[in-house]
Amino acid sequence: MTKVFLYSDESGAKGYADQDESYAGEVGVFAGILVPEECLAAVKPVFDQIAARYTPASGKLHIADLSSNQQGAIREELFSAIKNTKLPCFWYSIHVAGLHAHHQTLGAMLKQHGESLRSARGGEKPRIKRGSPREEPASMHVELFCGLYAHLLAFLLERGRQGVDVEVRTDQVDTPIVQRFTEVAKELLNHDPNIVTASGFDTIEKKVVTGSVTTTVKWPPELDLSPLVSSLSIVTMPDSDGLVLAADVLANSLNYLFKSRNTETLYGPLNCKDAVAAHPLGAHLDAFFDWGAGDCVGDAIYRHPKAAT
Repeated sequence: MTKVFLYSDESGAKGYADQDESYAGEVGVFAGILVPEECLAAVKPVFDQIAARYTPASGKLHIADLSSNQQGAIREELFSAIKNTKLPCFWYSIHVAGLHAHHQTLGAMLKQHGESLRSARGGEKPRIKRGSPREEPASMHVELFCGLYAHLLAFLLERGRQGVDVEVRTDQVDTPIVQRFTEVAKELLNHDPNIVTASGFDTIEKKVVTGSVTTTVKWPPELDLSPLVSSLSIVTMPDSDGLVLAADVLANSLNYLFKSRNTETLYGPLNCKDAVAAHPLGAHLDAFFDWGAGDCVGDAIYRHPKAAT
């Protein structure tokens, strides 16, 4: 694999971290189907033909506009095509309440930090006046994409690939979101020093001053992943694309699976093979040789507050 295409779509929640769940166990899901470039010409017509059979004579294909029988039929056809073409599938999911709880924790830490500084000064006003620190709420949509892309990188890494060109193909997404997707994807493999700048007003000299903090991490050779990806592009595709449609149906089916969890698994891990074992494409979603000790972001940092300890 020197070039791969990741056809992807999301389902469920995609708001911001300052929003709590609207029902118990609400999640957001991003799903993708991987197609190596050398397989694209053979497999893409299969999915495009399925999409064409359900597309109305005028207008666009919307799954929600189909009857329940048609929805079931197109889902079965697309899943059968994935099985027959042996395409690996990926997903990433986050609990809304987990993302929200983490946001609240960060906000409380910032507030405590500010109170500690004021206490240390004994009420004396600081020479450099700055605005109040704020923790911008994270985007569920962006966090989901970051997790999905990280899983793609892990898949390539397990197979010893280097210098791979990655093209993510998705449905229509706003340009600012595409830019954030690109930024977080590049950050995952970026080993350059991180520079944080800040400015404030010097109340004595009556002028704006700036400062910066540079953080450098020295990775051991075995953790240097820089040769893994040569280029990354994110392309929006038309609604008629059969593989994007398949990713849409996959994401929706996973969201339905998570919404249908019983009381014992409702708040449990989402990003492990056991979480999707009951899915019709469970074997294709089990894409890794070694799943390791579990997901340290979505299922740990963003774990649901009611998850079993």
